[in-house]
Amino acid sequence: MYKIRDVKADDVNRLLEIYGFYVKETAITFEYDIPTAEEFSERINTITEKYPYLVIEENDIVYGYTYAGVLKDRAAYDKSCELTIYIDKHAKKRGYGRALYEAIEKRLIEMGIENLYACIGDPIEEDCYLDKNSENFHAHLGFKKIGTFYKCGYKFDKWYNMIWMEKLIGNHDLLSERIDLWKDGEYSYPLSFGFIPNMVSYLHNDGKKHPCMVIIPGGGYCVVSPTEGEIVAKRFFKMGYNAFVVTYTTNILFKEPLKDQPMRDVSRAIRIIRKNAEKYGIYNNRIVICGFSAGAHLCGTVCVHHEDVEETDSDFKQYSNRPDAAILSYPVITGGEFAHRGSFDALIGANPDACELEYYSLEKQVNSTTPPVFLWHTATDDTVPVQNSYLFDEALTKAKINHAMHIFSSGHHGLSLGDEDWAKHRFGIPYTYEQTFKTVDAVKKGIVDVPDEKKEELIRDYAEAKYFPDVTYPEISLWPDLANAWIRNTLVF
Repeated sequence: MYKIRDVKADDVNRLLEIYGFYVKETAITFEYDIPTAEEFSERINTITEKYPYLVIEENDIVYGYTYAGVLKDRAAYDKSCELTIYIDKHAKKRGYGRALYEAIEKRLIEMGIENLYACIGDPIEEDCYLDKNSENFHAHLGFKKIGTFYKCGYKFDKWYNMIWMEKLIGNHDLLSERIDLWKDGEYSYPLSFGFIPNMVSYLHNDGKKHPCMVIIPGGGYCVVSPTEGEIVAKRFFKMGYNAFVVTYTTNILFKEPLKDQPMRDVSRAIRIIRKNAEKYGIYNNRIVICGFSAGAHLCGTVCVHHEDVEETDSDFKQYSNRPDAAILSYPVITGGEFAHRGSFDALIGANPDACELEYYSLEKQVNSTTPPVFLWHTATDDTVPVQNSYLFDEALTKAKINHAMHIFSSGHHGLSLGDEDWAKHRFGIPYTYEQTFKTVDAVKKGIVDVPDEKKEELIRDYAEAKYFPDVTYPEISLWPDLANAWIRNTLVF
């Protein structure tokens, strides 16, 4: 099985061996002479200062490499880059090229790159030195030919054209910024380590008003999962919403129960959005919150307890924190028999009093002011049992709250969108892990005291965002369309 990794210094000779064939035997590169190892090392070092440089290997043998480079050395081009790829002449048609390109494209998306370009030698007539294979390969990857330079390369006593191909991987109509939720002196969770709860916007740049989707990722109240953040916001953005991803307070150390801090974070986010409805291009009566797992519990808590969250800042007091509707995805709901105990331990501690446990058992708290709710879950969820959704559905029915529920036949916990982007880990930069990364750094530096076993676990599992291979779930991937149809019917637009 092959693996893709970052280039290392001792790869140079093998990469030169691969590249040397293309220099001496083909017109794929217009270079005449094979560079020295020192020259090639300097090229790699220059590239890796800013861009990814990846190799693919199998059985400890490197069979190809790809890297990104500067399109043009001006600041305005920083959202664009040029891609290059070379595969060992004996290792073609093994899927290495596609695998490398998918890997580097994912890294570039995470960097915020939006345009990819490939500069490709093009034969006037195909010959033994150059054919159309590279152009066809890039076309299969989604690149489009955008221009030709005629007879610009001379090699092997022949003239060759050069073409440019382009692939747009970003959304050029999207405006995004980070917005801190608390002003100086307002936020005081003792284990924040400099983190401030915040939200990141995904706004249409069209001068029109849009419904608003506020994404609250899950993570057991221990982390804020990147797998349920930007990827979901961009899905609803494409459906016509202006979206926000909230990174709220979490408790991965289980040292200081969160209590109502996450609820206050989300309430402040809703108030900021309502106050700035014109600026953000949203309808202030079409604000939907969308939560996952413990993030869905947080959404549900705001839905049933919004009146309990006191706003002390006069700038926001007049603005309601009640969402107009909510989407709860495989939600943590109950503190009873079917509880996800870890979420409750992080939120209110391992030994809460009975009143506090009941307060956060949402099936017991639905009331006439609870907004409409869209629930979805999988019947086979083995982390947060589907009974959580059944309990909330029953409570909503008794209170005569407009709601819908979809139970999908199969799928594990934490499926997010369940589509190809999700399966291939196209989550964007893991900014929702900010507090987690700061906590791990504090543990490494000894700023906070934790047992050695816990320290090893945190550094092993959370020093970086780790994702695990999965497949697409066609049934699950339908839920955003179902939710969108329900929202548009419920809020009448």
